[in-house]
Amino acid sequence: MDSKYYSVDDLTKILKLHRKTILRFIKEKKIGARKIGRSWMISEKELKSYVHGELANKTDLDNSVSYQTLAERIHISAVIEIVEQNSEEASRISNSLMAMLNSMDDSTEKRRFDFFYYPEIGKAKYIVHGSPKFISLIMSSFEVLSQQ
Repeated sequence: MDSKYYSVDDLTKILKLHRKTILRFIKEKKIGARKIGRSWMISEKELKSYVHGELANKTDLDNSVSYQTLAERIHISAVIEIVEQNSEEASRISNSLMAMLNSMDDSTEKRRFDFFYYPEIGKAKYIVHGSPKFISLIMSSFEVLSQQ
């Protein structure tokens, strides 16, 4: 028997996990172990298999989500900050953007819009995430607002 074995207490030090967590992983068969007497023992091979699980249990890449085009894979985030002393004006801009978003007909596109107003510093933040087309539309809206 040339293989090295580790106790649960050894694994708590190596993996920096609680003893109960390691015992749960053994019960769930996430860590392979064998009971020797009253103690669980983990072989070096099983420890390496657990630690390098993503390498030991490679998943087939064909099971991953495939996208048709590059456009479907690109998502952009943008943060727009406006120095705004009046929260009513910041809310008006936010409501206008929300109305514009709600009127869009492409419901399959993933997009997100968040609005924050910080009265202590007098700033409004508009955070948007979505496709290049969506971000471009939002930026165009802010360009129109800035010209008024």
